Amino acid sequence: MAQDAGPMSTLVFFVNGKKLEDPDVDPEVTLLTYLRQKLRLCGTKLGCGEGGCGACTVMISRYDREADKVEHYSINACLAPVVSLHGLAVTTVEGIGSTRTGLHAVQERIALAHGSQCGFCTPGMVMSMYTLLRNKPRPSMADLDEYFAGNLCRCTGYRPIIEGFRSFTTDAGAGGSCGRSDCCRRKGKGCDVKVMNGEMNGDTNDMYGDMNNDMNGDMNNDMNGEMNDHMNGETNGDVNNVNGVTDDISHVLYDTKEFQPYDPTQEIIFPPELKLHPEWQTQNLVFRGPRVSYLRPSSLSELLCLKAEHPGARIVVGNTEVGIEVKFKNQTYPVLINPTNVAELTKVALTKGGVAFGASVTLSAVEETLRRQVNALPEYRTRIFSAILEMLRWFGGKQIRNAAAIGGNIMTSSPISDLNPLLAAAGARLTVRSAENGEREILMDQHFFTGYRRNSVRPEEVLVTVLIPFSQKSEYFLGFKQSRRREDDIAIVNAGLRVRFLRETTTVEEVVVAFGGMGPTTVLPLLNLEGRCWDSSLLETGTSRLLQMLPLAPSAPGGMVEYRRTLALSFFFKFYLSVRGRLSEQFPSLVAALTEEEKEATKEHRHVTPKSTQLFQTVPLGQSPQDPIGRPLTHASALQQATGEALYVDDLPRYQNELYGALVLSSRAHAKILSIDASHARGMEGVERVFFAEDLEAERNKTGCILTDEEIFVSDTVTCVGQVVGLVVAKDQATAQRAAKLVRIDYEDVKPLIITIQDAIREKSWWGPWTIDQGDVEQGLKSSPHVLEGEMHVGGQEHFYLETNAHLAVPRGEDGGMDVFSSTQNPTLTQQLVARALGVACNRVTCRVKRMGGGFGGKETRNNSVTLPICVAASVLNRPVRIMLDRDEDMQITGTRHPFLGRWKVGVTKDGFFTALDMEFYANAGCSANQSLDVVQKAMLSMDNVYRCKNRRVTGYACRTHLPSNTAFRGFGGPQGMLFTEDMVARAADFLGMDHDEIRRKNMIDSGDVTHFDQPLDRCTIRRCWDDVIAQSTYHARREAVERFNKGSKYRKRGIYLLPTKFGIAFSVLFLNQAGALVHVFTDGSVLLTHGGTEMGQGLHTKMIQVASRVLRIPASRIHISETSTDKVPNTTSTAASFSSDLNGMAVLNACSTIMNRLEPYMAKNPKGGWDGWVKAAYLDRVSLSATGFHKTSGITGYDFDTHKGIPFSYFSYGAAVTEVEVDCLTGDHSVLRTDIVMDVGESLNPALDIGQVEGGFTQGLGLFTLEELRFSPEGVLLTRGPGMYKIPGFQDIPREFNVSLLRGAPNPRAIFSSKAIGEPPLFLASSAFLAIRQAVAAARAEQGMDPVFRFDSPATAERIRMACGDALARMTTTDTADTSKPWSVTV
Repeated sequence: MAQDAGPMSTLVFFVNGKKLEDPDVDPEVTLLTYLRQKLRLCGTKLGCGEGGCGACTVMISRYDREADKVEHYSINACLAPVVSLHGLAVTTVEGIGSTRTGLHAVQERIALAHGSQCGFCTPGMVMSMYTLLRNKPRPSMADLDEYFAGNLCRCTGYRPIIEGFRSFTTDAGAGGSCGRSDCCRRKGKGCDVKVMNGEMNGDTNDMYGDMNNDMNGDMNNDMNGEMNDHMNGETNGDVNNVNGVTDDISHVLYDTKEFQPYDPTQEIIFPPELKLHPEWQTQNLVFRGPRVSYLRPSSLSELLCLKAEHPGARIVVGNTEVGIEVKFKNQTYPVLINPTNVAELTKVALTKGGVAFGASVTLSAVEETLRRQVNALPEYRTRIFSAILEMLRWFGGKQIRNAAAIGGNIMTSSPISDLNPLLAAAGARLTVRSAENGEREILMDQHFFTGYRRNSVRPEEVLVTVLIPFSQKSEYFLGFKQSRRREDDIAIVNAGLRVRFLRETTTVEEVVVAFGGMGPTTVLPLLNLEGRCWDSSLLETGTSRLLQMLPLAPSAPGGMVEYRRTLALSFFFKFYLSVRGRLSEQFPSLVAALTEEEKEATKEHRHVTPKSTQLFQTVPLGQSPQDPIGRPLTHASALQQATGEALYVDDLPRYQNELYGALVLSSRAHAKILSIDASHARGMEGVERVFFAEDLEAERNKTGCILTDEEIFVSDTVTCVGQVVGLVVAKDQATAQRAAKLVRIDYEDVKPLIITIQDAIREKSWWGPWTIDQGDVEQGLKSSPHVLEGEMHVGGQEHFYLETNAHLAVPRGEDGGMDVFSSTQNPTLTQQLVARALGVACNRVTCRVKRMGGGFGGKETRNNSVTLPICVAASVLNRPVRIMLDRDEDMQITGTRHPFLGRWKVGVTKDGFFTALDMEFYANAGCSANQSLDVVQKAMLSMDNVYRCKNRRVTGYACRTHLPSNTAFRGFGGPQGMLFTEDMVARAADFLGMDHDEIRRKNMIDSGDVTHFDQPLDRCTIRRCWDDVIAQSTYHARREAVERFNKGSKYRKRGIYLLPTKFGIAFSVLFLNQAGALVHVFTDGSVLLTHGGTEMGQGLHTKMIQVASRVLRIPASRIHISETSTDKVPNTTSTAASFSSDLNGMAVLNACSTIMNRLEPYMAKNPKGGWDGWVKAAYLDRVSLSATGFHKTSGITGYDFDTHKGIPFSYFSYGAAVTEVEVDCLTGDHSVLRTDIVMDVGESLNPALDIGQVEGGFTQGLGLFTLEELRFSPEGVLLTRGPGMYKIPGFQDIPREFNVSLLRGAPNPRAIFSSKAIGEPPLFLASSAFLAIRQAVAAARAEQGMDPVFRFDSPATAERIRMACGDALARMTTTDTADTSKPWSVTV
């Protein structure tokens, strides 16, 4: 292409090797939107829209002409404007491999290693790993850790992803052992245990080989005897009455020998045309859209002229800040200027005083440059560089650092910037220029930041260079940061601290400290410590002055006021110790060396390569090699998920006349709607219509999953922030969302405003109460020698499924019906509610679910708040309407796990036996009943956990508040109820001075016992789980080691905790315990299977294929599940309660057994005819090859809370865990050192899937109990929306050693093929980490002379840990005076 004289306005770039030229591109469109909507490359996913989850990761390649090499780097497509890709090459997950053309090694390994469950995060994981390999074909595990800091997964617990990708690294094979002393991994040999996956893994490629048509008589005879016992659909299969240990143990979930080798020479080539057109990277660009102009000048003079002409223009490099401001803060910037082609802003220069970085140099390039300097120069010269490098490890994810520039970080002037405190403390110097006034230099000191996100750079000026100085020999520099999550998280408080001494002395010449998170700007308090010796008196003075100079009002944004002030003091103390340690090396006669305890306080967090083992029972000897039950088959969709071919709702092709919906949400928690002005929205070009309650008959506007206490569109009074008031329908998403923000609603607040559980108790605002009463509680307490009382709060939890709510409503014009494509766990409920809203019968509405990108209960009912409005709109307009919520919208609308307040009273003997227990549970239900009544009742049914007590009473309240309606979440109230009990057990043990394990064992249930709701316990395996995990974790020896560690460590403490769990399986509402299935056998022998469950990553479809494979005696590769649809299997039960494999598995067994019974005459007549022959013969004989299956669970009656009668559960799942943690008592940071789990899953249908559920559930539980914290304003506004403010566990948060063992020899006669449910039971075991943290904090408190028995609410956040440690620094910031000002947030 010839270079034009004027600026270029046609976008030219490459995607997956294909050249694209677009002369009409809107600069507001992101790369993600362009890929998905214009190019229909839907493998790249929208997870958050703010660069915080990694689902949208793609690889960018550019040709560096100076170095004559191609550079590859990952970015977040959700933030990058597509116009910024001019002259570059983009590679998406589709571009590296597919199931049709062949998978790339990265795609194959994450799939075969079981690292893809729901699959929504998988393409992003694949592209992060792929980019790493393009840069380092043989990376280390530390490299992998760096590249994945910006990727999140909510399903897997990360372990299988790490293990799958470990095979690419220099640490391949170093993962862990099976636990045996002669383990092949310990000896460095190949594994000699029989591979269990092997040829059974055949979703896309036919790994059965010739078995498809070779179904000979021998196989038939082998299977006949085995199948006879489970052909009637009412028995579960092959249960043997065994409850003992077997030696048939495997730890091989997949065989690495099956992995295709990675050959870096075979990667796709960089487009040669990009090398031949240097002007594409250097020419001026001008892209003008309807609202925004995007300019890319090629010289500094042009840039300065543009800034003079547009002083309000924003200069953007990676768009990592501006993109978020535009999307989430409603900012509009008509002119954006990209300076990446201005040489002065992109160069790096080594000067006499330090390194000068152009303001547009990316943080990754800063990182590389500083690392080279650290490796090349004397240590004393690079102390500032080393501190910045350490901070950059935790600065966003790799994708953000690859795009964001150092200048952008400075100019944004965020008060919680990771770099600004370090740059300010280092005395960084900035060069700025303007067209009119030329150049000037600014020192980053206490005068630089002039206000919130403001600084002393003038509007017409441009930041050109940033000089980071070398350190001096007598100078020491450190940076500190504390955040909610270690990696990819904004700081709560951070700091840069520098001290310079008079030459060859310990006398201070200068001290500079800078803090972020301590005010509206980066704060540089003047400590005036010059002339002082570096000793304890200086520490005392500096601490006192910091305390005075860093005040925070109780209502300060961000909250955590006492904790933030304590962190500032703690950072200064750590800095003091670190410098004293260095001085003691230089002046050993003047400065005392650090003690071992003090050295512990100065340690930095270091990457630790995780280890793990997975143990499970092998299939029985004699089981046919073609029988997949009990084998670790790969998830049926894993390969398609790894290639981006797996379809989710928003990936479905657009209809020609399709419209897009955007919700109008309430902004008040409890208020009457006075008026709605939608005129500006209706007048916007592209808006089709705006819907409100007035557009729907009052009766049809009513909705609700159990009680009809909600409205599709609020008609009169809003009862929470985030309630749906209206819907804007427009030509596209951007138009609809912009129009929705133009709707103006006038309110009149209504009293009372009920936000917290305490508010609800005060106002007596609740559903219920309900009570379960056993024995005589009053007499039991009265006769007990000891009666204790306690209270505890357990916070809520956001589901944070990676795929937000996505739905598509397609009207059927001729009959008034509707096809609804929905990300729902409950298709039948959606069908019913849509039919009600449209005023039609259910047979006119079909709800279809292909798969979900995670659910966890959050898409069981709350999806209908989003589904129903678009269905109404689609029906009225007779056009398809689509919607996919942004992450912040989804979090605001759909509710969370219920926060709970538990109060307990226990009677206990001096020997530790419980005599009576009385408990009260209060759940924050939110503004509607939804499923809250059942959640509270499940908590009540779970309160016994694994303990006996003759006299028990529990009362539950579902508190009605003005928050979004809370809903189902994995565990469904059980974890909260059990944690209150475990808190009670621990407190009783502490009171008696008894070992926690002893009191648990004394009161532990066994077979023959009866629960507090009078259900007998059969086949209780909790004692086996308990004993096994003690042995496998070497618990007693490690507990002694923890005690020794704590005696020798003042500032770091460890805890180790052993915890059991019991979880009841079934829907407590009787009619829900039913399921259906439909099996079609086609004349070519292929099988199409449908059942009532939905696939959300848990592997339900895979297990159902395995069940059908066993019953039909054909390879799993011949069975296909297309989707779940209400027109195939009607009246389905929600995929929930961990019961879906049990219910649907038995229905599938029933349907397949019907088919086999019909084929039996043909099998007998021609034993060697094979499957295909029998099917053909039956068809020719006019025998139906289609069958329905049905199952209802026997032996349960449900539980009636009025009569206190019934058997609510089919059986119980059991497990036990040991978790060891380490706590930094100065910051509240913690690490999970090791977790061992033994879980009873009966005879596993698929050990890979079941272990994945154990690990994923445990990791989600870690989030619940230690990390994830919902924050609401006193007015009921959710403050923690999106991954920037709400932190789920990341790669660094899982246990450093993670060992999972499935209990062997424990068949379950109550479920399909002797298996047990697995989705929810393991989650509670993560509270072992919470209790281990409390134990570590107790050790710290005891050392301080404080009471080691204390109230400790969940989650165990860094704030709670640090303040509970209660040392002198924490006490300095804590006041006992009552504060009457309004806090920033409240505990709900």
